[in-house]
Amino acid sequence: MSAAPAAAPAAAPDQQQPTFRGVFGFIGGAVANAVSTTFIVLVVAAFVAQHVLDAKKTIMDAKTHSPEVVLARMLARFEAGSVIPRFEKYHVSRPDAVAMLQGVLRPSLLKDYTVVIGEVGCGKTTAVHDAIRANSTGIVYHIVKSEVLVSMPGLLARSLAFEPNQFTFTEGYLKDRGVELDEVTSAAEPFKSWVLLSLILRDVAQQFKTKHGHPATLVIDAVDEIAQQGPALLHAIQDFAKAAADEQLLNVVLVTCDGSNLPELKASSAMTRARIAEVSDITDEQAVDFLLHRGVNEDAAKRAVAEIAGGRFVLLNRLTKQLGRGQQVNQIFEEFREDTADSLQRLIDDLALYNATSAVHKSLCDLTHGALHIDIVHRALGKDLTKKLLATHINILAYHPNDTYTLHSRHVQRSVAALLNCTRP
Repeated sequence: MSAAPAAAPAAAPDQQQPTFRGVFGFIGGAVANAVSTTFIVLVVAAFVAQHVLDAKKTIMDAKTHSPEVVLARMLARFEAGSVIPRFEKYHVSRPDAVAMLQGVLRPSLLKDYTVVIGEVGCGKTTAVHDAIRANSTGIVYHIVKSEVLVSMPGLLARSLAFEPNQFTFTEGYLKDRGVELDEVTSAAEPFKSWVLLSLILRDVAQQFKTKHGHPATLVIDAVDEIAQQGPALLHAIQDFAKAAADEQLLNVVLVTCDGSNLPELKASSAMTRARIAEVSDITDEQAVDFLLHRGVNEDAAKRAVAEIAGGRFVLLNRLTKQLGRGQQVNQIFEEFREDTADSLQRLIDDLALYNATSAVHKSLCDLTHGALHIDIVHRALGKDLTKKLLATHINILAYHPNDTYTLHSRHVQRSVAALLNCTRP
């Protein structure tokens, strides 16, 4: 019996199942190639999609930020007008002041721009609001706060629905308006922003006038806040207001919170095209009624008006609180008198105001009786002292558009008379 044949040796691992491995390798390679291709396709697709989105955004930005759209937004703001909220508390009706201001806001013929003045606390801004509220169409109102000067043009632009970062002032745009690009780019703030704003403001004003047949109105309130930080920007705004009036393009109304700023405004040559309108205190009768509506008894109300507040709202509001806390009119007047004495005391020693023969003394005593012309006051007090007495933080003198001075308020009249022992006529 012959021996069985020997078993064949086992195949090496890399030689096992060659068909299966070949098929598996083919499939794996195909999958790897497919994954790689898909990734590339996705990357390309993402790039194309982003490119399309960027292109659409560029188109949308161009549409949103184009001069036409920017001007349309500003035009719509003028056409809608500024929204002035209604008063919720008792409100003193001032038909004469409101009627005067409505004539300022909507002049029958635009020949000049207007400067509205009124002492701090006389109710001037409230009267302006009343005049706008009746019909705000075509009127944009902006009030200057105690902001940094360089931000003022930007905040005004916001009131006008103009966002400077959404509009590119090209060299061609500027040249079409007679301005060289380097004149703007080399300017310091806030003048650079103001120039750009004023250019587009002229354009939208022209559109409004063409569409509606009359100029729009821009009201800038509290411009004394600008002057306190330097008059140059205020004078630039005045120049714009004058040019707009000369061309009957835009009615610009500047409101200043006290007469002490009027000399600074008059320092600009643009004042040759300005008219001045003054909002005064309310009458004593209205002031008494104001206090009665706030719970002050009639006797105290009459005395407080006659001896302290007159028709000055800011003083009437202070009196309401003090009388409400149980203080007497005499006590309150003493506080005011001491404040006035403190303001004058720094000047008294140097100027010998107690000297009965002093021209200064006589002039101040004369002012306790009523208004004096500017020439009389300047001769007696000198311009430096007049300026100090006119300063807002002193509040001794008040300057009026008819070139007269008065003492600032009723309690200042009585305080000066008592301090200098003036005799009443």
